[in-house]
Amino acid sequence: MSNIERFKEILIQVPFDRYDLSLVNRREYQPLFEELFEIYRNSNGTERSLITEFVKSELDLSYKLVHWHPHCKKTDPNHYLELKLMSVLIRDGTPDFRDDLLSLVYFWDFAEEKGINAEELFKEINEMADSSLFHQVMDPDRRKGLRII
Repeated sequence: MSNIERFKEILIQVPFDRYDLSLVNRREYQPLFEELFEIYRNSNGTERSLITEFVKSELDLSYKLVHWHPHCKKTDPNHYLELKLMSVLIRDGTPDFRDDLLSLVYFWDFAEEKGINAEELFKEINEMADSSLFHQVMDPDRRKGLRII
């Protein structure tokens, strides 16, 4: 089975309900999300593009990635950030690039707060697909302008 087929199979397995956004965060789905991101990380550029096209093809697929939160935020903030940044990269601005920009600024600040080199982490993740959203947030002046407080 190809990386793309496996990614699709896993993402489709995860239920999503617009009236219960917490559904995707049940513990039993955590390993599925971990596998999704591992597949994405190990895919080549063409496969990553096809994965992004698939996710963007149906809004609920994007929402699954938006509303999923890794359970390791407190125990492993670096891994948490890697997963959240890959989620933004995979969705490529869907469902709303403005929310993603604000989220990326939050993730940058969170990284710095936890003593993680935000610039290095953003560059590493961005190398997988080269996102204009990441470039904006990596620019200190633009990042400052995006902060809402």
